Amino acid sequence: MGAYVKSMKAFFSAVVTGGAFIVAVTAMTGCASAEAERERRWQIESRGEVTSPTERAAARQRAREARARREAQRERDIRRARVIRLAPPVVAADKCQPVLAAVGDQYASEQGAQQEADKAWMQTARWQYGERYMSRENADNASYECGRSSVGSVVGQVFYRCRLTANPCRPEKSQGR
Repeated sequence: MGAYVKSMKAFFSAVVTGGAFIVAVTAMTGCASAEAERERRWQIESRGEVTSPTERAAARQRAREARARREAQRERDIRRARVIRLAPPVVAADKCQPVLAAVGDQYASEQGAQQEADKAWMQTARWQYGERYMSRENADNASYECGRSSVGSVVGQVFYRCRLTANPCRPEKSQGR
């Protein structure tokens, strides 16, 4: 029985010592967490924020209302931004627009470079004056300026680039059926 009592005393001592350690750690952690909580609240209040549940709910509501106002303003701005410019009324005298020049991509032949210049000119005419003016067949005073675009030759190949200058014109009106 003596060995049993000694082992129980050792066990009780270990439990008490361990329990005291756990109580000490818990007390230190609790104090530290309370200090951290006070520091966090001080920082929140110093920035003008709120810490009570009712104040937080009111702050969230104000934030939602501000977000809704920003979204409404953004929608109004988007609606305003959709109208870029209003086209002037078309008069019979305004069949052709001012001279427009565009440079195409380089190509291995001069004919291909002219086709690239046509594409670039049509894209620019469409962007500036609209689709009615982009047709190359309706353009007046068209002229090409072509030249070599490569300094040397790449695998024995010379590249060309062309510039097309023309007045974009809209087509004649056609009668419907």
